[in-house]
Amino acid sequence: ENPGKPPSQSSITIPVVVHVLWNTPAQNISDAQVQSQIDVLNEDFGATNRDYNNYDAGYGSVKGDLNIQFCLTQVIHKQTSHKSFGGNNNMKFTKKGGSDAVGPMHLLNIWVCDIGDKLLGFAYYPGASPDIFGVVCHTNAFGSGAGYSLFTDYDLGRTTTHEVGHSLGLAHIWGDANCGNDLVDDTPLHNGPNFGCPEQGLRSTCVGTPVMMTMNYMDYTDDRCMYFFTDGQGSRAAFFIDSDPQLNSIVNSACTSQSRNPITTISASDLLPGRKDKRTISLYPSITTGRLTLEIENPQTGKAEINIYNQAGAFMMKQQIFISGKIVSQLDVSKLNNGIYYFELNQGGVKQTQKFIVHH
Repeated sequence: ENPGKPPSQSSITIPVVVHVLWNTPAQNISDAQVQSQIDVLNEDFGATNRDYNNYDAGYGSVKGDLNIQFCLTQVIHKQTSHKSFGGNNNMKFTKKGGSDAVGPMHLLNIWVCDIGDKLLGFAYYPGASPDIFGVVCHTNAFGSGAGYSLFTDYDLGRTTTHEVGHSLGLAHIWGDANCGNDLVDDTPLHNGPNFGCPEQGLRSTCVGTPVMMTMNYMDYTDDRCMYFFTDGQGSRAAFFIDSDPQLNSIVNSACTSQSRNPITTISASDLLPGRKDKRTISLYPSITTGRLTLEIENPQTGKAEINIYNQAGAFMMKQQIFISGKIVSQLDVSKLNNGIYYFELNQGGVKQTQKFIVHH
C-alpha cells in the first residue's frame, strides 16, 4: 500500500462496457489497450497508483481513496463510416453511425473514438438520459502503455479518470468560473484550469491565495501531473452513487467471476438495411481452474485459429477449429500457470479477443 494512504473501506465495483468505434484500422485499438485503461481506473479510484505520493502541495491530509473498482464486462469493436465524431452524442447511437448503449441501467458505457483535434473526452453528470450517460474518450488518449499510439501528454489514462469523475458527480476543481465553487470543501479555490505541469507551490489569486491543487484529477493538467482525488470528492461521489437511480443500479450490478463476457465485432456491412446478423462469442468462466467453454453464434463457416497469449503478450497456445453453425467447444488450459491471459479467435483476418484468468 502507499504510505499515508487513508484506511480503505469496502469498495464498490462498477461494471463497464467499452465501445471501440473505428474508421481506420489504427483506430481499432486492441482489447489489451482497453484493459490497460481499466487497470488505470482501478489504480486511480483505489489510490494505488504509483504516483499517488508525489508532491501534494501540502494537501496530504485530504488525499482520498474513493474505494471504487471497475470490471470490464464487454468490448464492442464497430467499424463506422465517420472519420471523426465531434462533441455531440452521435457515437452513442447505431442509427447515427455509432453504437447504442448496452444495459445503461446496469453498465457504465464508455465510447472510444476520434472526436477531433480539440477534444480529449467528455461525460455527463448523473441525471442525464440513460441512453447518453457515460464517458467518451479520444482513441489516442485511452489507455496507458508505451506500445500504444497515444498523445504525448495524455498517455497515462487520466483523461478517462477525469471523465469518469464527472459521471460520478465531480465538477472541475475551478468550478467552471473564476474562483468558482466545485461544491467540495477540501479543494482550494482556483482562478481557472491549469495546463501542462505547473510549478510547485503555484498560488491562485482567489480569496486567501491558496496553493492550487494542480495534481487533482479534476484539473486540466497533463496526465503525469495529476494523481489524486480528495476525501471530499469521494464523499460527493458516494452521495451520487447512493442517490442517483442509474448509478445506484449500476453499482448493484457488479461483475461475477462466472459471468459470460461476449465480444461483438461489427463491420460497416452490418449497418446495411435488412442486415442484422452479428457474430457473438462467449468465453466462460472468466476465472478458471483449467477448462473454458467457447460459444459462437451467427458465425462464418470455415477454419479458425485460436491463439492464447499471456499478459505480457507472449504466445502460449494455438488450436485450429472448423466452424459450422453455432458451436459450443471446450478448451483445456490446465497446463497454463496462474495468471491473466488473452484468448484470440482469428477467422478470415477478423480477430476477436477476450481476457480470462487461470487460478488453480
